[in-house]
Amino acid sequence: MKKHCDFVPLAAQSECKKAASKSWCMVFLLSSVFLAPLHLRATSIVALVDDMEHRLVIAADCRVLRGSGPASDCKIIVEPGCVVAVAGLYQEAGAGFKLRQLVRAACQEPGDLRSKAEAFVRISRKPYERAVRSIREKQPEDFAQTVANKPTEVVFAGIQDGRVALMVRGLEADLAGRIRVERYESIAPSYPRTGYFLGLNGHIRAYVRAHPDWVRGDYAAAAHRFVEMEIAAHPDLAGPPISELEIDQYGHVHWLDKGMCNIRESD
Repeated sequence: MKKHCDFVPLAAQSECKKAASKSWCMVFLLSSVFLAPLHLRATSIVALVDDMEHRLVIAADCRVLRGSGPASDCKIIVEPGCVVAVAGLYQEAGAGFKLRQLVRAACQEPGDLRSKAEAFVRISRKPYERAVRSIREKQPEDFAQTVANKPTEVVFAGIQDGRVALMVRGLEADLAGRIRVERYESIAPSYPRTGYFLGLNGHIRAYVRAHPDWVRGDYAAAAHRFVEMEIAAHPDLAGPPISELEIDQYGHVHWLDKGMCNIRESD
């Protein structure tokens, strides 16, 4: 498994090999003065497929680190028929890369959930490449520490082929600036017990290994508890409030707690 994120059937979580303390995805904002990315140092997002209850559950922390210090922001985007949780390179204005705008544009593309996920790859790859090139050329040390081998990932959640599904797409640059695309999918009932954890997840994986019977409990409560674990373990990197929602078998979104997502943000 890769060090930054995990997407595996929960029954196989014990196969994850990388150190928990190194498991995060980096997120960035842009300085309006110097066009230099400011870091959202980490995030904790949990997406679970509960085929027994025919639903998806997503929970996300809201901590961001801007130039002036810690702040809160929503990490879940909700569009008609398209719910997305995001982590990674958030914005690089000099290259025209704005993750939220690209996600919303992908959600408005025609077709099913998989088509929208593929649309994200198609429309975001070039802006992402420009952003990577800009950061690598202007801030090579920052690039090596916070961008290289740390993917920008989005989790599309909704209905695919009549079933609740998670469609994960990611873009990742290596030290040389070469771009690779990640693709993971979970569609019930093919993966009846599945979890996708963006960012900080080492304590989540440790808990899952130690408590395999957690799958018999409520998934919404579990998702909340998982994010809380990482917030408690990394208060400087992740923080409350926690935004939580469910998507039922008909694709309807039910907010459990909007957290910082109570007002739709303008891009």
